[in-house]
Amino acid sequence: MSKFQLLLRMKKLFGLFAFLLISFPSFSQEGSPNNLYHYSKEEFFKLKSISKTLDLTDINYPLLHASIFFVTNRQRILHGLEPLEYSLKIEMLAAGHAYDMATYGFYSHQSKIRNKRKLRDRFQIVGLNPTLIAENISNTSGLDYEYGRMVNPPQQPGLFTYANTPRIEPVPLHTYLSYAEEIVKLWMESPGHRQNILNPAFKKMGCGSQVYGEKKFYNMPYFMNVQCFSD
Repeated sequence: MSKFQLLLRMKKLFGLFAFLLISFPSFSQEGSPNNLYHYSKEEFFKLKSISKTLDLTDINYPLLHASIFFVTNRQRILHGLEPLEYSLKIEMLAAGHAYDMATYGFYSHQSKIRNKRKLRDRFQIVGLNPTLIAENISNTSGLDYEYGRMVNPPQQPGLFTYANTPRIEPVPLHTYLSYAEEIVKLWMESPGHRQNILNPAFKKMGCGSQVYGEKKFYNMPYFMNVQCFSD
């Protein structure tokens, strides 16, 4: 296994953290739901759009966020729990933190942005202050990479190929659904993330992502992903 390949695998498997914070009262702010969340889980997973390949030049972020949301709820249902309700405000704060991490080059539950330092701060910015809150984050490649295989440096921007093959074999991009399944799978394999996803005290959730070029891996497309929970 090459050094590049090993680092890629370690980054994907271990670039995860879980965070749980309990505090006090609440105040609210109006918001309107995203149309994708009007679908039942059966209807959502039948949508043709979730099987489309991620176009990194024109990402449908609402669709990606909803895919993570529905795949996460599928895990809750499989474990005998009620699905979480969608919250537009929580999606906004999750997407905002994903954007900040990708834009300002950090990976942490503690933000570099002064008024967004803590998760509680980010909830309050969107007008929420529930009693129980939590956050899962991940930093995961947008490529559907097969572990154990070597990868060449890209000869064209964004085009990654497997090494030691008789013909050019590109590393494929994920679809919206396969990417959501990948990161939720990684979260479910990590005890802290799993605990947040399967916590029966949580009632609401929102998810957010932001793509960026990972400089340590030839600007390979990576996503910062965030999902936040509240009671």
